[in-house]
Amino acid sequence: MLDLGRYGSREVMDLQLFNYLTKAPIMTMDYATSSQTENTAETVYARGGRGNPRRIAWHGDKETIVTVETQIFTMQHLALLAGENIVSGANEIYKSEVLTVENGGTGTKIINLSKIPVGTVDDVAVFVYKNGILGQSQTVETISNKELQLASTSTANIGDEVQVYYRWNATNTHKLSFTAKGFPPYIFMVGDTVYSDENSGEVVSAQLKYYRAKLQPNFTITSAPSGDPSTLSLVFDVFPVKINGVDTLYDMTIYEDE
Repeated sequence: MLDLGRYGSREVMDLQLFNYLTKAPIMTMDYATSSQTENTAETVYARGGRGNPRRIAWHGDKETIVTVETQIFTMQHLALLAGENIVSGANEIYKSEVLTVENGGTGTKIINLSKIPVGTVDDVAVFVYKNGILGQSQTVETISNKELQLASTSTANIGDEVQVYYRWNATNTHKLSFTAKGFPPYIFMVGDTVYSDENSGEVVSAQLKYYRAKLQPNFTITSAPSGDPSTLSLVFDVFPVKINGVDTLYDMTIYEDE
């Protein structure tokens, strides 16, 4: 028999996320840096008499918010935040690169790209590139596979550097669209953690079931070459669901992991 103890918490909570209606798994998250379950309620008092002391208390507006911090994120995280699906397949990728004008023979000037551009010569932009600055625009006369041939009137000489802007078709991609109408869906969420028992010295397992949760849509991903890695904050609002006829925000179950 598992006796109740006096517990301390110093371990992160791993999460399992499920579709709210079907309970189909969405993702598992076992790499968070911290997790926090915050419970709040509002208390209103009736006061009266000398000194205006509190006489009666009313409680209401009970809320639970789960905040998870992670320095590792997935497209599934972002899809939940966006409220949209990940679409796999081919997509056009914008690219710019600095290249050297080469001798194509018979007086032609060519540029060899790293990718095959899509579109026509009007979809490729070439500029003289000197001292890190874009110079005069150059006219592309023909495209053959990865090779551009400049017009005979181009001012870029063989050996000069140019910067080329173009698009190429990547066949193996995953795309997520952040739309104006997309918002996070409701989910069923399970949290697994462990607590240390002061008296027995044993570690007990704990599972928290948040029956109806919804991500807040606000998030920030920082890109910087210094300091700590970017942290993604996932904030879940928890809503009550009737469990055995009682409006329940979440359950906590302590058990022996036999």
